[in-house]
Amino acid sequence: MVKNLYAVWIKIDETLPWIELKGEYQTRRAAKKAVEEFLSNIKIKIVKASESGKVKALATAKAIR
Repeated sequence: MVKNLYAVWIKIDETLPWIELKGEYQTRRAAKKAVEEFLSNIKIKIVKASESGKVKALATAKAIR
């Protein structure tokens, strides 16, 4: 019997593409736990910011393991 497997996609910002986490999870609870772990270990670094009235920042995400 084949169970449903859940894939996880994360959208950090509208300017960045969707990020798919590696792995497939058998339950929604396991998928949610993987997302929470990923987001708690992420480090955002600002690499460019505009000095005009509207501030737009380009950020890179690096998972800390």
